[in-house]
Amino acid sequence: MNAFARRALLAALPLLLVPSAASAVHRCETGGQPMYTDLPCDGRSLAPPPPPAAPATDDRLKRERTELNRLQKLREQRERQDQQIRDLAARGAAAREKKCRSLTQQVKWREEDLRETTLDKAEKARVRLRRAQEKFDSECR
Repeated sequence: MNAFARRALLAALPLLLVPSAASAVHRCETGGQPMYTDLPCDGRSLAPPPPPAAPATDDRLKRERTELNRLQKLREQRERQDQQIRDLAARGAAAREKKCRSLTQQVKWREEDLRETTLDKAEKARVRLRRAQEKFDSECR
């Protein structure tokens, strides 16, 4: 054994001989105050373990579940409202698209009427075409 190992063994020897301080912890009550010691309580009353915290935990758990249910219902309500808004927007877009197709068709028909009309009715056909285009522009652009 070399000198270093011998010194290490000699340094560790007192630690092996001294009992561990953390081996046991005793809770004693002195004058209503809890006291913790590594020695057993000599004549002092050993305090009973604290009561289980189950009722407070159960109450807290119940409140948290209630809050969770409330938040879940709010989230579901918001999702339904958002879906209703999306549905309304989709219906509105579909109605607008349908109206624009109809107005496009009317403009097309007015252009055909203008091409096929006689000279005496041409001015009236131009006015109808202009009005149809204005209506299309105001509704669809």
